[in-house]
Amino acid sequence: MQHISLLHKMDMGPCPKVHSFQLRKEYQEAKAKGQDNYERELEDVIDRLIVECDRKIARALKRLSEEDAKAAIAISVSEVTQTPEILELSKQIKEKLKEADQYGNFCS
Repeated sequence: MQHISLLHKMDMGPCPKVHSFQLRKEYQEAKAKGQDNYERELEDVIDRLIVECDRKIARALKRLSEEDAKAAIAISVSEVTQTPEILELSKQIKEKLKEADQYGNFCS
């Protein structure tokens, strides 16, 4: 079957839809019985949306767990570097660097 658009007046090639006589017969029988499958189509759409949402949630949770791991490392490093012993050593290093700068300026 050819599919021609009246607004564009151009041949769009073969119709992309399935034209099965068996499917048409089943549809007409279901329609005659009042079983149009609209609910099934809606369930399919909802199922696809749920899968997409689950995928997005999984990605977000993974990203959060990675960020939590980085934050935990930063916290543990800051806890270690804030001990009194480390602070005292840092202070001594700064003093020694000042002395070295003074001696360097004195000698030049």
